[in-house]
Amino acid sequence: MRDPELTIEIVESLLDLRDYKKLRSLFKDKEIVDLAELFAPLETSQCIALFRLVSRDRRPKLLAYFDSDKQKEFVEELPAVIISPLLNDMDPHDRTKLLEELPEEIRNKLLSGLDPEERQVASKLLSYPEDSVGRLMTPDFLTLHAQMEVSDALKFIHWNTSFPSEYLHQLFVTDAESRLIGGVSLASLVVCDPPKTLIADIMKKNYIFLNPFDDASEAVEIFRKYDHHYIPVVDEQQKILGMVTADDLFEVAEEEATEDIQQFGGHSALEDSYFETPWLIMLRKRAGWLALLFTSGFFTVEVLRVYADTLAKWRFLTFFLPIIISAGGNSGTQAASLIIRALAINEMTLKDAWKVLSKEIVIGLSLGLILSSIAYVGVKAMGLDVPTLWVIICTIICVVLLGVIIGSMLPFVFMRIRLDPAVVSSPFITTLVDVTGSLIFINIAIFIFSLI
Repeated sequence: MRDPELTIEIVESLLDLRDYKKLRSLFKDKEIVDLAELFAPLETSQCIALFRLVSRDRRPKLLAYFDSDKQKEFVEELPAVIISPLLNDMDPHDRTKLLEELPEEIRNKLLSGLDPEERQVASKLLSYPEDSVGRLMTPDFLTLHAQMEVSDALKFIHWNTSFPSEYLHQLFVTDAESRLIGGVSLASLVVCDPPKTLIADIMKKNYIFLNPFDDASEAVEIFRKYDHHYIPVVDEQQKILGMVTADDLFEVAEEEATEDIQQFGGHSALEDSYFETPWLIMLRKRAGWLALLFTSGFFTVEVLRVYADTLAKWRFLTFFLPIIISAGGNSGTQAASLIIRALAINEMTLKDAWKVLSKEIVIGLSLGLILSSIAYVGVKAMGLDVPTLWVIICTIICVVLLGVIIGSMLPFVFMRIRLDPAVVSSPFITTLVDVTGSLIFINIAIFIFSLI
């Protein structure tokens, strides 16, 4: 939690007073992520002035925590003599994330300003496809040889001071040809007795690995399945190219979840945050879906028009149409949200469709009976006759059952035809249930009243 004394007002006041010594003192022990949040609402000129007051060793990480727009502003405003060292010292995957957002001309200019070694690393990472594991990996890793003794391994780790300490929890083990053959934890090395034990005797074999061309979304599932903090990335010869950390994949998982939620709301996913998306793009993303759903609503209008005479004869039935249709739409949305999430985390696959259908039919009938019992009390309280009561009860059971079936099965249908199941949005299901629910309601009324 950020220190309450460090507020935007205080920072701006100290900046106006040019009390740079006090500001440096305040920034010194603050978490970098808190500093990034503090700088976010400030003008670019103020932000740059404050940025210079942060210690040099913390600046690359602070730049990495800024949003893409703020990073672009820094790249454009800061002179090359400042921005080049910053990029050189940034973590490779953070730098890749920044560079891939920039226009090609600016990106090439920044690449030319990097040290030869860092330029080679940056160019290599950028050469991998967008949304691939290669774009997310860091080439910083430490390997131990399988025939190395534990005591020698600890000495080797101790003298590799340039290696980031946060990556030392799990180390990779290679054979004589530098191929990945396993992994070993730092804790197991520290407590190992006797210290002459070979790494090969205590390592974990058949270590999980990724390919640089794997899709990042697939890597998310692997991390979720095996619960590793980081996983090595290897080439076709099983030689290590780098590694991907769980933190790197966190943003990918967050973006996928955000995209699913936005699509489930009935519009195309946004590429940027809500406030960073121009209103024209927002309009285009939302108008298409809304227009399609609105147009499909005319099917419901057509159903009501065709049965206008019937509804005129039993006008009181139209009072119940909204709650009956909403019951079907809501039940379908519930089912769809559960199935889409289960498919997203691989809790179920296409082959589970029939198993899901059988379970949802039982649930749909149960929900229908619960809602129809509530309707029974309401209709009796209104003093309506028995035929009307049966029309309402039968319709609710059928519409809720239909909504559950549609909501649970459409995600499987979309997945089968290789479309994103999240497209099966709440408005889409509701519109579909509106049409079929209206038909069911009217035809059940016709059937029951014909028996009188």
